[in-house]
Amino acid sequence: MTNVVSSRPCSRSVRIVVCLLTLATSAGAFAQRSPPKEKSAQAQIILAINEGGAGNLDATEIFLRYEDFAKILEKALGARLTLVAVRDIQVLEHSLQTGAYALVISRPADVLAQAIREYGYQPVVVSKESAHALFIVGKDSPLKTIADVRGKRIVTPDRYAYMWRIAYAMMRDNKIAMAKEQVRAMRDQAAIGWSMENGFFDVAVVASFSGVGRTWEKKGGRVIARSREVPNTPVIVSPKISPAQVARIRDALSALDSTEQGKAILKSIGVVGFKETQQQVFLDLLEWLGPLEKAKE
Repeated sequence: MTNVVSSRPCSRSVRIVVCLLTLATSAGAFAQRSPPKEKSAQAQIILAINEGGAGNLDATEIFLRYEDFAKILEKALGARLTLVAVRDIQVLEHSLQTGAYALVISRPADVLAQAIREYGYQPVVVSKESAHALFIVGKDSPLKTIADVRGKRIVTPDRYAYMWRIAYAMMRDNKIAMAKEQVRAMRDQAAIGWSMENGFFDVAVVASFSGVGRTWEKKGGRVIARSREVPNTPVIVSPKISPAQVARIRDALSALDSTEQGKAILKSIGVVGFKETQQQVFLDLLEWLGPLEKAKE
C-alpha cells in the first residue's frame, strides 16, 4: 500500500507520481517513487490528466480529485497506474507523439484528436454533456450575432487553445479574420468571466462546460453565438492497451452514472457521465478546425 503526501493523514491505493515529463506542471507538484519491491518487467502505465483553461487546480488537487477515477481504470486494466497532471499543452503534444502516456483524459479534445489521427491512439469514451464554444456578452450589450463582433474588444482563452481554435473557426466561417480583430487571450476562464462582468471587453469566448459557460445566462448575460457540438472530456488510449482492456475500460466508465458510488466519482471530476464515441468524431473535428499552422499565420 502506498502512502500519499497530504496535509492530513490518509491511505491511498493508487500510486501518485509526478514525472519529470511534466516540467510545465504546477511548481507545487509533488512526487513519490514506487518502492523497489514493486518493480517488474511491465512498463509503467501512465494516466495523463489535462483540465485545460476551464480548470485551475494544482497538481496535488488534481491527483486527489482523480484518485477514485484512477481506481476504476486500474480495476478494468488489471494493472497499476501512475497519474501525471499535465497543464502545458506542448508537453502533452510531445508525450502523445512519443507514446509516453498509455491513457489520457482531457477537457480539450483537439490535441487528443491529433493523437488519434496521427499517433495510433484510440478514443474510448467522451462526456455525455454537450460541449460548445460560446460567444457571450452582457445583458445590455447591443451585440446580437457573431457578425456584430467586428471591431469590438474580444477576449478568448489562450491563443491556439481548444476554445480559441473553435472561435477562430466560427469567425472564419462568418468571414471574420480573427487576426485583424482586437483580441486578447487569457488562460483562466474564470478571469474571462470577471473581465466581462466588469466591462473590460465587449464579447468573450468561453467553454460551455466551464463555470462561466454554465452560469452566464442564469446570471442575466446573453449568448450571441454557439459553436457546433464538439467532443467533451474524451478518454483515449495508446496502442499499448489491448482490445480486451479497452472494452473493459469503456464498459466501466460508461456504467459509472448507474450507481451512487459511480455518480460520486463523476461529480468529483466534473463529468455528468461517459458515453461511447467513434474515431470519426475526432477526424471531423480536426477537418472543421483546420490546420493549426494556418491559424498561426
